[in-house]
Amino acid sequence: MIRIISLSLMVGLIIGISGCFPVAESDLQNAIDRDDRLLANFLSRNNIDAIETQLGYFYKKEISNETGNQIINNDNVGVYYEIKTIDGQLIEDYTDENKSPRIYRHTEGGLIPRAINFASGLAKTGETFALYVPSYLAYQEYSYQQLILPNSNLVVKVKYAKTYTANEIKEMEEEMILDFIAEKNLEGFLKTTDSIYVKTTKEGEANSKITTNGDVISFTYQILQLDSETPIAQSTGSTPFQITVGSDSNPEFINLSLKGVKKGQEIEVIIPSHRGFGLSAQVFPFTIRKDLFEKGFLTQIARPFEPIIFRAAVTNIR
Repeated sequence: MIRIISLSLMVGLIIGISGCFPVAESDLQNAIDRDDRLLANFLSRNNIDAIETQLGYFYKKEISNETGNQIINNDNVGVYYEIKTIDGQLIEDYTDENKSPRIYRHTEGGLIPRAINFASGLAKTGETFALYVPSYLAYQEYSYQQLILPNSNLVVKVKYAKTYTANEIKEMEEEMILDFIAEKNLEGFLKTTDSIYVKTTKEGEANSKITTNGDVISFTYQILQLDSETPIAQSTGSTPFQITVGSDSNPEFINLSLKGVKKGQEIEVIIPSHRGFGLSAQVFPFTIRKDLFEKGFLTQIARPFEPIIFRAAVTNIR
């Protein structure tokens, strides 16, 4: 099959995720030619009969589900997957269906590696695909320790398990928060009308002003994923962070968490993603997300579709 796709369109697809993995057109053409040749040799050598797409990846539908729902644009898709290189090196195995699927939005820029997302539109829920992916639709020249080497072509087995509505995502995250509180035997968390859970871990000064919109507040902070005690972001040095409470430039959870607090008060807040950083690109494996963010390939370090923990200590109010 001959692919009919312009180089300019391919460049647009490849740099579509927050400018991730930018590449010059001449380098891209060389990468396309190289990877097409390597994938063709791999498929021929292993007698794999797969369908080539116009974008350059190949697929086989290994398990069909005619009664499943066709995946369409803007669906929230939950998947199980195994990602290997064509040389057989395992990058990640997430196939245990006793765990919840990992979720991404089927939209432009919704997922790294891109080919899993692109193939979503060919699938119905419950179907399993084998994808044969050139590096220019995977991680390109990016490398991470010994896990991902530059220009790795991939073999991906993916089960498109189900799709979720926005309300189902909210219900799932609510359950995650309640399970976390129960498993950790945490006390003192109160749910607000905005669906965040707030706990005061240290009382503020008795005569302090109570913050309201328009107040300038200084504070130190940590932000964590719910499943880790390692911060994904935190204040550094001796200078506290400063914001104006209620400003539209703040993430919503900042305004919700820091309104109604006192100087000296310390809080811990558990926040569902729709009140947190909202939608961002998903990344498989999770391991490389921080590295991609620090190298400027992602604009958001927090994973989508999961609650976060925000810890703050108020140092001043004016």
